[in-house]
Amino acid sequence: MFTKTHIKDDLGIAQALTWRYVLALSLVAALTTAAWYSLKLVISEQESTAAVVNISGRQRMLSQRTALFANLLVTAHASERASIRTKLEESIELMAISHHGLLYGNKVMGLPSSMSPAVSAMYFEGDYSLNKQVRTYINTVRALLATDSDKLSPDNAALRYITNTAPTTLVSSLDKAVHQYQLEGEASIKQLEKAETALWILTLLLLSLEAMLIFNPFIKHIKVVINKLKRATDEILLNQETLEERIKQRTSELANRSKALAESEQRLSILLNNTNIHMWAFDGTSFTYTNKQWFDFTGQNPEDSLTVEKWTSVVHPEDIAEAQKIWQVDFEKKTGHDHYFRLKRNDGVYRDFYCRVTPIEDESGKFLYLQGHNLDVTDRKKLEDEVRQLAFYDALTKLPNRRLLKDRLGQTMASSKRNGRYCALMFLDLDNFKPINDTYGHAFGDALLLEVAVRIKNCVRQVDTVSRFGGDEFIVLLNTLSKNKEKSIHQANRIAEKIRKALLQPYLLSLNTGDTKSKIEHLCSASIGVVVFIHHELNEDEILKRADDAMYVAKSAGRNQIKLDSDFD
Repeated sequence: MFTKTHIKDDLGIAQALTWRYVLALSLVAALTTAAWYSLKLVISEQESTAAVVNISGRQRMLSQRTALFANLLVTAHASERASIRTKLEESIELMAISHHGLLYGNKVMGLPSSMSPAVSAMYFEGDYSLNKQVRTYINTVRALLATDSDKLSPDNAALRYITNTAPTTLVSSLDKAVHQYQLEGEASIKQLEKAETALWILTLLLLSLEAMLIFNPFIKHIKVVINKLKRATDEILLNQETLEERIKQRTSELANRSKALAESEQRLSILLNNTNIHMWAFDGTSFTYTNKQWFDFTGQNPEDSLTVEKWTSVVHPEDIAEAQKIWQVDFEKKTGHDHYFRLKRNDGVYRDFYCRVTPIEDESGKFLYLQGHNLDVTDRKKLEDEVRQLAFYDALTKLPNRRLLKDRLGQTMASSKRNGRYCALMFLDLDNFKPINDTYGHAFGDALLLEVAVRIKNCVRQVDTVSRFGGDEFIVLLNTLSKNKEKSIHQANRIAEKIRKALLQPYLLSLNTGDTKSKIEHLCSASIGVVVFIHHELNEDEILKRADDAMYVAKSAGRNQIKLDSDFD
């Protein structure tokens, strides 16, 4: 039978159970919330650590990349510098953005807005803080980008700083920062994991107590919750393993890139050390730098100081005046200048060189020294001469061809306009040339043409032009005859007669054919048409046509004749 006491006790128990239930639920809710929050912190800390390590590693890679592009920008051909400059600008700006994110945080990159005391000390404390190193390096690369292309050189102060800093002190400092980030991230994750574990243990104990006291009806629901929590924990662990694998893979990629960059730098160093360009620096009194290619070429002792006298001692005597202009340059000039001269190689052979001289200034704008690059252009000059020979001279006789003849004719007419003197043009055609080709072959025909060219040249002055017009046709251009037309006609006729007689002499031709030597004697005359002109009377085409017509009149008259254009006006 229930009494008031029983009812009161039941109410007390019910009240106590209710308070226990409320307290247990509150504790469970609080602990569960804390556990979930700790999971969120672990995940956030893992993502933050991965982002920081990734960006820091990228800084290391970018420092190597910018150093490589900086060297390529200086040494590359002018046509390639624009693309290299663009890549260098992109790399250094990405490095600047990444550095700012590491210092002040960046949500897009997943970087935290704060850093630990240890990392902060590495970035901001000391004369060689990482922040100073990175900013100085970025500013130096930007200064190099701001330098005009024609002022870029391997001795550029900014380039030397980049090349010496990127693979040494900067990489070392960045590696230390990456290592510190990894250590702190691992330590933070371990602390959060411990707190998370403690929260989970406490939650499980409380759930067990609650199940024993008042949560028996909800035991199945609790098991479901526990299973969900277990799956969540497994998923977190799996995510952690995935993240560690990604970090490991990224570290391996960075290592491979660093190795590739080191190999590229080694190849670049080999290229610079094996170039055929002579590089030197001159401060107005003495040489402050000379590369080994100069000493290898000249045979001079690299242990002896190089003086202006030693430098000019290997210059060709005819080019001394040109070479001495290098040392007479005003140091205040900001533009480079070019020189061409010949230098004597250690075997006594002279080679043609192109020398580019550029004044170098310090950061304040004060000029320090002259920087020079000597490039061997012998082969190029030889090729240019060969191209010019093929373009303007007959391949067989080496006489001017039609193109050069027309140019000389234009110059002669311009000269006639200035001095008022008559000139003359002779059109020669050999009368008995075809039989020698038909009977003895083209080799003897070529030998005859060579002898004809020599005989004609021996009959005229050096100021006159002898040209092979084609086949067995020759042109003789006589400059600066008399101001009197009749006298000029007499002079031209006299020279034409001299040529006619010279070509009429027998030709003794010989050729070596294998082990035997063939000889022939051949007679060959020439029909010559002559036109005497002054600048305003005829144009170039009319002069050639009238001389050609006169030649055909001579040939029709029986050959071995001289006909003047004025004879049939």
